Amino acid sequence: FRFLRALNHEARWVVDWADHVWAEVKTDSLSWVHLDPCEAAVNENLIYEGWGKKQVYILAFYAPSRFRKEGWLLQPSQPTTPIIEDVTTTYTSDSEFKIQQRRDEPRSTVVDAISDAIVELESTLTKL
Repeated sequence: FRFLRALNHEARWVVDWADHVWAEVKTDSLSWVHLDPCEAAVNENLIYEGWGKKQVYILAFYAPSRFRKEGWLLQPSQPTTPIIEDVTTTYTSDSEFKIQQRRDEPRSTVVDAISDAIVELESTLTKL
């Protein structure tokens, strides 16, 4: 992650709440590409299913290269990137329904918790 940022790439941490962390890098086409240095894996989103894992919560955390009062932006011409995003469906072939069956909380609770965390984080960072 830090190497990617040092080389001026947009990058974010991805956390599998069960036990693993990796990075994603934004490409010129504005898509996020999976990079796992522990596994020497590039763009192998389903690698963790091979471990027999049943993903429940996988969140991406993005720290943009610059902040503007109206929100987190890559550049004025690019779309807003959430600073916290649920990317579980990106890393499993399971349906949203199957993922939700594994979760203890309803989808609305997860969405609300992420939204509240984003608001609090943005509020805190604008005061810095």
